[in-house]
Amino acid sequence: MSDIIKIDNLVIAAAILLTLLAMHSDYRYRIIANRLTLPAIVLGVLLNTLVSGWHGLLFSLLGLFAGVGLMIIPYTLGRMGGGDVKFMGALGALLGGYSVLNIFLYTTLAGGILALIVAIFNKQLRATLKRIWLIVCAIFISRCFVLPAEQMKKSIHIPYGIAIGLGTFCYLLAGKIV
Repeated sequence: MSDIIKIDNLVIAAAILLTLLAMHSDYRYRIIANRLTLPAIVLGVLLNTLVSGWHGLLFSLLGLFAGVGLMIIPYTLGRMGGGDVKFMGALGALLGGYSVLNIFLYTTLAGGILALIVAIFNKQLRATLKRIWLIVCAIFISRCFVLPAEQMKKSIHIPYGIAIGLGTFCYLLAGKIV
């Protein structure tokens, strides 16, 4: 039993280390490299498999696919990079699908708050709120999920790895949302 607790602590420590490194990398270089995310995915699968056998392997793989699945639509719309997708997948491989769903919800909140802070700092709050309104109208009125190109060029870009990191820490500290 104490070996399982040690490995669980190791998984959480690996998730924290991954999160800190990814946040730093995305803030500083605007990229979350494969050399960071891919070993974390392998580590998550290995540790969970060692602890729980086939159940752990399934737990880890479902977490990986859930993390990637939650991020694939924003990625295909060009709203985030592949490193963000793999980062969320790595967190899923380490912590499982249920945890990554909660991290995703916290990340969404953190990303929205971060975007507003950046918009205020760059004196573009009005333009940002207008783009949000256009997105809402596009989705609910015309059933279109893509804004015109001229609106997308003006968007404020934030390193989304920061939001994912904040979402991860909120989950680890505050617990589940759903």
